[in-house]
Amino acid sequence: MKNSQSITWLAILIALISIAFTSCDFKSSGLKPSTGKTNELLVVTNSKADWEGLMGKEIKEFFGQELAGLPQPESMYSMAHIPDPNFGEMFKPHHNIFIVDVDPEIDKPILETRKDLWASPQRVIKMTVPDREQFFTEFAENKEAFIEFFNENERRRVSRAFDAIEDYSFRNRLVDKFDVSMRFPKSFYVATETKDFIWLRREAEQFSQAVAIYFYPYDEMTAFNPEVIIHVQDSVTKKHIPGPSAGSYMKVSMFDPPVAKQIEFNGAFAVEMRGIWEVEGDFMGGPFISYTTVDERHNRVVTLLGYVYNPGQDKKDLLRQVEAILHTFEYPEAEDANPDK
Repeated sequence: MKNSQSITWLAILIALISIAFTSCDFKSSGLKPSTGKTNELLVVTNSKADWEGLMGKEIKEFFGQELAGLPQPESMYSMAHIPDPNFGEMFKPHHNIFIVDVDPEIDKPILETRKDLWASPQRVIKMTVPDREQFFTEFAENKEAFIEFFNENERRRVSRAFDAIEDYSFRNRLVDKFDVSMRFPKSFYVATETKDFIWLRREAEQFSQAVAIYFYPYDEMTAFNPEVIIHVQDSVTKKHIPGPSAGSYMKVSMFDPPVAKQIEFNGAFAVEMRGIWEVEGDFMGGPFISYTTVDERHNRVVTLLGYVYNPGQDKKDLLRQVEAILHTFEYPEAEDANPDK
């Protein structure tokens, strides 16, 4: 399949930068648990003046950009700053650390990334540049890869927290019924299930989180067309995800159209979509994220849809949790299916 063999420029960039960086993955055994709030980044520069000047402005504008697909503005990352002389042991366990070091004694920029260096889970990225002018060049070229490294670490941190409270029956159920695997914490329950659809929900006092997985026949011409993905999603949610009042149902809001991009998802080509859902016939809404890919084993399209309802409150942390669940999706190996049954 032509599309499934494609890799976006971002995936290529991350692959190249992973090679170009001085990169080590340290074993997490014996490391202390990482600290910091969800979606938080600790930035270390040579001085407070760098943080308050143009360098800091560039970093704040990029990592603090609005996260796509949220009904109210929320920055992608909140940031804390520490000047390098004050970057002591108490700050090193933070789960996301971005270090910029201006060192006139080097000849060319050095980019380094470390996984689980001082704590676990953790991602540390360090830029060492000969002068401040080269910082702007290197940052512009590599910032998309930087943020993907931090995003991956956020998902890893959430997944690790959920591992302790996983309900294995969900994984077994998905393998048996749909020949796919995904991990869910015990707070979720199955709301609806058919031969090509399953809807799992978590209903807390103040908010809701949910994941829907659905399958439909593969068509090479339309499988990754965003308009088709939206149309199919609307058809599925109208049929299977009702609203609170009679005749109401979930649909994609086109007032602020979803943002779609081609990505690599767990080793396969996929379309990621972020947008707003609303309820036809009622007053509800919130953010959603979906991944659409092709299951070549069964010649079918798979869409993983996750969404959040948290009226009047911030939603990005709850959405990050759902995103982390979606990223546990995989195809089970035949010999490893249902190990806990």
